[in-house]
Amino acid sequence: MRMGDSPRNSVLNQFCQAWEVDNLFCTDGGAFVSNADKNPTLSIMAIAWRSSEYIVEEMARGNL
Repeated sequence: MRMGDSPRNSVLNQFCQAWEVDNLFCTDGGAFVSNADKNPTLSIMAIAWRSSEYIVEEMARGNL
């Protein structure tokens, strides 16, 4: 599940939301395109937090 800025070269947008499936968010380690040699837990948590804030904002706007 590559994260990127275009549906042509990625599956997820910058908020880990799928380009082609409405309301599908993948907030786990799948957005990383390679196997890290360090523990990515804090990065995964930060990305999930950012995604959850985006979800709350979009729900308040009525977009989700």
